[in-house]
Amino acid sequence: MPGFAADLRDEDIRRIIAFIRSIARHDVAGIPGDRTRGKELFWGKGGCGACHLVGGRGGRMGPDLTRIGPQRSLQYLRDAVLAPSKDMLPGTATITVVQHDGKKLVGVERGFDNFSAQLMDVSGNYYSFLKSDVQSATRENRSLMPDQYGRLFPPAEMDDLLAYLVSLRGTEAPR
Repeated sequence: MPGFAADLRDEDIRRIIAFIRSIARHDVAGIPGDRTRGKELFWGKGGCGACHLVGGRGGRMGPDLTRIGPQRSLQYLRDAVLAPSKDMLPGTATITVVQHDGKKLVGVERGFDNFSAQLMDVSGNYYSFLKSDVQSATRENRSLMPDQYGRLFPPAEMDDLLAYLVSLRGTEAPR
């Protein structure tokens, strides 16, 4: 089989990896932690629902986690919570736009090309700019997700949170 490395961009490789991970089977048996307690931590102490959607409830800035359980391994989820900028999915970079009046907007990438930048801020507001109409528009390959969860959650709570995430299979109803 011929090699494809010369034909694939980094973004293409990340998408292929994300697809392979999405079809892999991940069992929830044997996962340490209490998923009921993890759900409370997700919506409460962690504030994860401010940015992430689960079953129609929560914010839309971060990735929808409704079906994250079968899509990602326990180790992947642990890494994503503890070091969110380490292995980012395409379209989740940080966009910073500085307008001509000096006003600065920071959010998650919703689109970015040679001519325009689109972002969603932490309040869920969507913005679209032509680069020619602003002072600057930059894209950083870092996540806006806080990286302090390793300090916020003791190991037992981290296990609980991860047990909840692994259990998400698209069946949770909003409340």
